[in-house]
Amino acid sequence: MSQPRELTFGTAGMRAPIGPAPDQMNVMQITRITAGLAAWLSQTIGQERNSHPHTPHMSLFSQEGPLRVVVGYDARYGSPNFAAAAAEVFAGAGFEVTLLPAPAPTQLIPWLIRSRGLDAGVQITASHNPAGYNGYKVYFSDGRQIHGPDERAIEDAIRLIDDPLQVPRVMVRPTTDQLRRYIDDVVDLIAPPQADLLRVNNERAALKVAYTAMHGVGGRSLTQALQAAGFAQIFPVPAQHYPDPLFPTVSFPNPEEPGATDLLLETAREYDADIMIALDPDADRCAVGYRRPDGSHVMLRGDDLGPLLAIRLAPRIEATKRPVVATSEVSSRLLSHIANDRGWDYRETCTGFKHLIRAADETSGTLAFAYEEAIGTAPAPDLVGDKDGIATALFACDWAAELKAQGLTFADELNSLYKRYGRFRGTQIAVRSSDPHGLIVALRSHTPDTLAGVPVTAEKLHCSEGVLFEGYGVRALARTSGTENKAKFYLEVHQPWEAENTEELLDQLKADVERLVERL
Repeated sequence: MSQPRELTFGTAGMRAPIGPAPDQMNVMQITRITAGLAAWLSQTIGQERNSHPHTPHMSLFSQEGPLRVVVGYDARYGSPNFAAAAAEVFAGAGFEVTLLPAPAPTQLIPWLIRSRGLDAGVQITASHNPAGYNGYKVYFSDGRQIHGPDERAIEDAIRLIDDPLQVPRVMVRPTTDQLRRYIDDVVDLIAPPQADLLRVNNERAALKVAYTAMHGVGGRSLTQALQAAGFAQIFPVPAQHYPDPLFPTVSFPNPEEPGATDLLLETAREYDADIMIALDPDADRCAVGYRRPDGSHVMLRGDDLGPLLAIRLAPRIEATKRPVVATSEVSSRLLSHIANDRGWDYRETCTGFKHLIRAADETSGTLAFAYEEAIGTAPAPDLVGDKDGIATALFACDWAAELKAQGLTFADELNSLYKRYGRFRGTQIAVRSSDPHGLIVALRSHTPDTLAGVPVTAEKLHCSEGVLFEGYGVRALARTSGTENKAKFYLEVHQPWEAENTEELLDQLKADVERLVERL
């Protein structure tokens, strides 16, 4: 009889179906994970404190007091109980615990860690996974997700927890609501100078915003943020505004999925909205759409929104420093062309914001902006060391209001980029499989000579066991998902602005890749 699969850290924390088994999410699993994490934190941060040059003999709980952690959660099944269990295990291990009182956006955790100088944080969330899933995301004292060797060390510590029932637990009283302070900070990001206040307020009051929380935790947060920032005409999707762990109106609670934004588009048409905002269930990712000149509405791809926001946000620090802009290996190459042209420091990382947010450090520049194609954006890395859907929505609405006052839309800005750097168009193919790793291995053994009629070469990805096929103007990248049982294929074509066959070439590339997968 095979042993149950151990949960490990993927692209963004641990995720698994909710259930009683040892490899599923349940209170015993949360207890084991938290006990292992608490032991690792005590050892790691205790060593750092004890090695402080000014206090060589200081013990873990002496002058600086106990380690301090925050625990939050989303609105999925089990999340409140899982969060309470995690908080009680931390308290039983001697930690000072801040337990949030209600479901809240994931980015509230890294924001609280930085604003309060906490030692770590945990968010109970499965982000955009199906309704039957839940997860466990860990942030360290720098407000960024743990990564690399730290993940492996925590997994080792978890394996040492033999019996979760023997782990000490102490009851924790939830704290007061912290959402308002976070909203104040993100609204300040788009606060205009006093000299421009009247003009900007008029522009924002004229903008019509349709938005959806996708049955997640972002409805209240985004409503309050938009109102505080002066956007007067805001129209939520009523059927998706309040938390519902069943996600009844979508087959898959991910704004990227086909059909997921249908109700948002309907609401936008009903109110003739200028801009659409779709948050994922834990509100750390944000998709944006806009109204075309003919009155129709369309959602931007993540690889459209990312480069657009980069040209808006990266120049904020150009006057004093060379901005670092980052994206992942699976994202569009458009940002690299923009950065090269504008003199920015371009960085490319492995998939996942635990890597992207570390694209720069104190000795190698200042991270001004980071994004990945899966509608994840870090518009203010100095405030939140992770992607932030609420802040992204505010920046997008601020810019949309300014453009509307000039008779422009995001389409005009995107076309300006294409005219200068060529047309980039992309799409994805997701292949669900019980063995996605085996699918990628087979693909590497059956590499094609051409794709879309273009000779291609194959190379192994730096960050995973995936493979990249690339030729002139054609790119196809394949890797296993870090959060789901599927293989993902990222396709992109790059043509001169005048080229009329861009979409046709992309369709041909997609058809060739689909035929390739069918033969494996």
